[in-house]
Amino acid sequence: MKKNSIETALPRLARRLIVILILLILPANIGLQQYIEHQNQRESSEEVFAQLEQLIELNEKNLENEKNNFSEKCIQAAEMAAYFAKYSPSVKSDLEEVRMLAEKLDIDEIHFFTEDGRIYFGTHPEYYGYTFESGEQMSFFLPMLEDHSLKLCQEITPNTAEGKEMQYAAVWSDDGREIVQIGVEPVRVLQEIDDSRLENIVSAIPMDLRGYLHIMDRNTGMITASTGKLTGKVFKDGIGYDQGEAIKEYHSWFHGERYCVYSKIYKNYQLIRTYYSAYPLQNSILSTAFVLLYMLLAATAVIGAIVWYVNKNLSKNLTSIVNDLKKIEQGNLNNITINTNIKEFDELILYINALLKSIRLNWNKMSHVVDKGSLPIGIFEDNRFYKKTFVNERMLELLNIGNKEERSSEALFELVRKKMRKVEENCVNPEEQIYKYSEDGEEKSLRIEKFSDDQSDTYYVTDVSLWCSEISVLKEQSSRDSLTGLYNRRGLSERMEELFAVPENLGYGAFIMLDADGLKRINDVYGHLAGDEYLSRIGKLLSSVSGENSVCARLGGDEFAIFLYGYAATADIQNRIHILKARRGERFVSETLGAEISVEFSVGYAFYPADGSDYHLLMHLADEHMYQEKKQRKEEKR
Repeated sequence: MKKNSIETALPRLARRLIVILILLILPANIGLQQYIEHQNQRESSEEVFAQLEQLIELNEKNLENEKNNFSEKCIQAAEMAAYFAKYSPSVKSDLEEVRMLAEKLDIDEIHFFTEDGRIYFGTHPEYYGYTFESGEQMSFFLPMLEDHSLKLCQEITPNTAEGKEMQYAAVWSDDGREIVQIGVEPVRVLQEIDDSRLENIVSAIPMDLRGYLHIMDRNTGMITASTGKLTGKVFKDGIGYDQGEAIKEYHSWFHGERYCVYSKIYKNYQLIRTYYSAYPLQNSILSTAFVLLYMLLAATAVIGAIVWYVNKNLSKNLTSIVNDLKKIEQGNLNNITINTNIKEFDELILYINALLKSIRLNWNKMSHVVDKGSLPIGIFEDNRFYKKTFVNERMLELLNIGNKEERSSEALFELVRKKMRKVEENCVNPEEQIYKYSEDGEEKSLRIEKFSDDQSDTYYVTDVSLWCSEISVLKEQSSRDSLTGLYNRRGLSERMEELFAVPENLGYGAFIMLDADGLKRINDVYGHLAGDEYLSRIGKLLSSVSGENSVCARLGGDEFAIFLYGYAATADIQNRIHILKARRGERFVSETLGAEISVEFSVGYAFYPADGSDYHLLMHLADEHMYQEKKQRKEEKR
């Protein structure tokens, strides 16, 4: 059989490996790039949808506040007009004077109505004689004829006579003989409405040139806002109307182009983000082409360097190493001192020297192992440089490994290594070096002492399961309320610190404070045993209503707290709070009294992260809201 020289074998092997790597890497790179592109698009879509939802919600709140504030100003303007008319009656007969009053009050119209609802004077003579029955706009104020305490402000409505939007408000005069109505053109409110259009909201979110953002009315399928000039068009393909609130990803054709679509439902809207499907593939192919070019250039350089290096250095250095190995074979255990300046050869020399050192240190190390082996601990010594391993019977017992004679030595040692790696992945107490180990339904707590040198790793393992169990029981008892079984104030604080240490896992949440109503009366009338049973019943109710993602605690006395977390939306939490409130008034038969007692409590809550991201602040806000409700409930019972 012909033997190949190292000068020809290595370059040939390098060329073959490079070709294989190219054939494997290029398709994988295309797939990976595609995946990364889609992941980036999905993550950016989640961020864009979150921003869009916040903008829509904020705009709706701002618009509602603006309308309410303007309505209040209109009522105040009507009251001011009535006030001036009371102390300056000429306003109700002098056209110039009433128009000057309107100008001073910064309003457009003032009308004075008779007691039966007819305009008898005002800034616009053309309306004299109109009544509250003169059209749909006027009929809004008809209820004022029946109830003189009413102060009404109409929504913004078109003034057909003048061709503009107006808002009207009316109040009764102090003597109850006439109605004063004012009209104002709501310029600021109309501007706010215009600014709140979905088209403006969409345009406020930055988008790259390859992506488009659309808002679709789910009832009509029509695009109400779009960055891609599709406003007013209907999406007929690819949009499902039965989606949940999670983002859905798919590909579809729209108006002759294939898009990658990300869609999410928000209220009555469908938020849609589209990308041309061709872009990820084009980017992947372009990226892969550059990778191929770099690999070819690198391969050419590497193969040239290998040929030069093999020819220049390998043969000479290999000959020197072989000569020194012959000396070792003859019994010379001194270290090899050759310096080849070649990484692979120097590593080979390093391992050979490590082997020699291990042989020289063998007796000292084994003495240490024997001394330790007299204790009830497991011992495992794994040499990193050569196949020399030691494990005692106690170690096999701790790792649930059967009789080692049933396996070959190498298989046994590999099994021990594997299980030790598994144990080291689950450290529960770094300070005490305690690890959890579970197998076949049995869980152990192991203390592992590891000693490493430049030759090997040695493990000393003891079973501390009983000690850990006792510590865990004591810790659990100290954090629980003995009456209800819920967390006490200390347990709640520890649990909240754990949860808020990883805020990205909290999702949407709420901190709820509860105060048991009537506890003092039950203690005074029926005794403290009945009061304890009442508190215990409330604790069971809270545990049953709160669900899995919750922390329930009794803070002391008649105070309770709940923290809900991990919800996808605030609306889900509100439903849970509604269920909790609905359970108020439930009656149960007291084992102490043999009679029925009604469960009553006051509730206050604050939402995370809307009301704050610090649980101390949320707890404070919830406590304030709880006392407000408690006060309100007491007033309602009077």
